[in-house]
Amino acid sequence: MKLVRAVAATLVAGVAVLLAPTSPAWAHVTVSPSVATTGGYGTFAFKVPTERADAKTTRVEVVFPENAQLASVSLRPVPGWTATVATRQLPNAASAGPGDEAADKAVAGIVWEGGAIKPGEFQVFEVSLGPLPTTPGQLVFKALQTYSNGEVVRWIDIPEAGAPRPEHPAPVIDVKPADAQANAPVAVAPTPTPTPTGDGVARLLGWAGLALSALALLTAAATGLSRRTPVPASAPLAEADTAARLSR
Repeated sequence: MKLVRAVAATLVAGVAVLLAPTSPAWAHVTVSPSVATTGGYGTFAFKVPTERADAKTTRVEVVFPENAQLASVSLRPVPGWTATVATRQLPNAASAGPGDEAADKAVAGIVWEGGAIKPGEFQVFEVSLGPLPTTPGQLVFKALQTYSNGEVVRWIDIPEAGAPRPEHPAPVIDVKPADAQANAPVAVAPTPTPTPTGDGVARLLGWAGLALSALALLTAAATGLSRRTPVPASAPLAEADTAARLSR
C-alpha cells in the first residue's frame, strides 16, 4: 500500500508541476493581419502579452510610421483602458484648405493606459486606420510596453530578410497591391504537425519522464505485493485471490 500511495503522490506532484503556468518568454507584441492592400483602409489588432511573472502591463504605446500619412483612425474601446491619439503636422500642410484639419495632420501614435494585463495574459487593441500608402512597402509600428515595476520594453527592432530574428521585433504590416495578393499561389498540403518549442519541449519531456517514473513505481509495487503474498502451488485460484486481498 505504501508503494501505491507513493505512485499516486508522484503522479499528483508531477501533473501539478507540468500544468503550472509559465512565463511566455517567447511572446512579443504583434499586429494582425500583417498584410494589407495599398491605398485602402483596414482594421488591425495589436496583441500585447505580459511576459513578466511579477509585474503587470500598465501602459502600451504604438508609434506610427513616419513614412505613411495615416490621417484617419478609429479605435475599438477596451474596458478599463483609456486611449489617447497623438497627431503630427504634415509637411504639405500649407497646401491644405482653410479649416481642413484632417488634411494637414496624420496620426503619430496611440497610447493605452489605465488598465492592467496580468502575468500570463494578453490584451488585444483594435485600430481602424487609413488610407494606406499607394506604394508597396513595409509599415513599421514601434511599440513601447510599460510594466507596473517601471520597466519599459521597447519593441522597436526592424526584422530584416535573411537575418536572425531580433530580440524585440517591431510589429510590421506589409502593404501590397491587391492583384499581387490575389495572384499569390496557394499551396495545398496537409496541415503540418506543430514543432514543440521552448516550454512545449519541456512539457513533453516532463510528461515522458512522469510516465516512466509511474511505470517503474507500479512495477515495484506489483513485485513487492507478489513477494509478500506467497501462494502455495496447490491452492485454488479463488483462495489465492482472497489471500492477496487480505494481505493488503
